[in-house]
Amino acid sequence: MNPLDWDLGNLPGGIPWGGVDEAGRGAWAGPVVAACAVLDREAAARWGHVLREARDSKLVPPDKRAAMAAELKMILPCWAVAEVDNMAIDRENILEASLMAMRQAVSGCEIRPRILLVDGNRAPRTGLAERLVVDGDALSCAIACASILAKTHRDELMTGMEAVLPGYGFARHKGYGTPLHRRALADLGPSPVHRISYAPVAALQRPEEGLRGPLAEAMEACATVAELQAWVETALRPAYAKLKLEWIEALRSRYAERLAVLAGPEP
Repeated sequence: MNPLDWDLGNLPGGIPWGGVDEAGRGAWAGPVVAACAVLDREAAARWGHVLREARDSKLVPPDKRAAMAAELKMILPCWAVAEVDNMAIDRENILEASLMAMRQAVSGCEIRPRILLVDGNRAPRTGLAERLVVDGDALSCAIACASILAKTHRDELMTGMEAVLPGYGFARHKGYGTPLHRRALADLGPSPVHRISYAPVAALQRPEEGLRGPLAEAMEACATVAELQAWVETALRPAYAKLKLEWIEALRSRYAERLAVLAGPEP
C-alpha cells in the first residue's frame, strides 16, 4: 500500500495530522535532527502526485531526496525541523535527545496536528494524541515526509562541517561509523562535534587535564547569565572533545549553580 493511502485509510477525515521522525541517532558525531510534517486532506488531494513519492529517506537516492525535500517544503501545510547537539546527546543519552528533538520539531509547527504519528516505539510526549508506528517511515506518508526533511537537513549540516572541521570526512560519512571516520578519529582525535559518550569515540579521546582549571576559572569569572551562556560556546565547546565525561559533569554541576545565582532575583 502506498504510504499516502495508509494515512488516508487510518486517520479520520477533517483534521490535520502529523508525522515525526529523526535522523542521526546512530552517528558518532553531529546533532540528532527531528522533523515534523503536517498533512491534511486538502493537501493530499491537491499534491497527491508528489506525496505518493515519499518513502523512507534511507531508500531515496541523495539527489532525489534533496529535490523531494525542497518540494515538500513548498507543498506541506506546515513543517519544522529541530536539532539537539552532541553535548546534549552526551548529557541526556541518545534516546532522550531524539525525543527532545521530536518535541521541539512539533512545537515549531504553526499548525498543530490533531494526531501525531511517531516512527518507532517510544512516545515523545508532545501533549498531542500520539500513535506509535513501528517502521512508520515505510508505512506512513507523513512520517516518510518527516524522514526526508530530517535526513536532508542533517546531511546538509554535516556537509557544511567539512569546511569547518576538515580531515574527518563529514561530507562523505555524515558522522556515521565508517572505516574512513574511524581512521580520521585515530589520526586527529575527536572534534568538538563528536559524541564522547559513544564508546568508539571515547576510546580515541586524548584528554587534557590542563584544560580543567582554566575552564572552571573562566566560568567563575562570568558576571551575567549572558556571559555564562557565552562561556559554553566560546570556552567549553571548543575544548569539549579533550575533556573526560566526569570532568564535564563537574563543570555542568557548577554551571547550574552559577546560573541559579545569576538568574535569581536581585538582592
